[in-house]
Amino acid sequence: MSKKEAVMNDIAVTRLLPNICTDKMEETRGFYAKLLGFVVGFEHQGWYIQMASPSDPQLQLGIMRLDHEFTPKAFQHQAQGVIISAQVDDVDATYAAVQKQGFGIAHELCDESFGMRRFMVADPNGLLVNLFSFP
Repeated sequence: MSKKEAVMNDIAVTRLLPNICTDKMEETRGFYAKLLGFVVGFEHQGWYIQMASPSDPQLQLGIMRLDHEFTPKAFQHQAQGVIISAQVDDVDATYAAVQKQGFGIAHELCDESFGMRRFMVADPNGLLVNLFSFP
């Protein structure tokens, strides 16, 4: 893909930050802190928490109160069909650590035909987190 193709309609994306809308703010914060080691960067008055990797602050995730006015009313419901993927250096070591910490495994460790080795856990909102690496 050429650089011109990557910039459609003169829109150049400089950052991508997924936000999870939830009524389980603290539980979701704890989950991503424990699973990914993310830390809170800042909070806005009980309705928004931004978390990031302490080793790479560009790796970020937002947690937003489900019923906050930021989100249009018609979209203030639990998300479905979302998979958050996180590439790790060693998926086997990550799998062992996740099991040791007591996380429930939603999809067992496996090798995919396209070269990915992965497993999944579900966050408190039912969103899947796909942890993977390429050997």
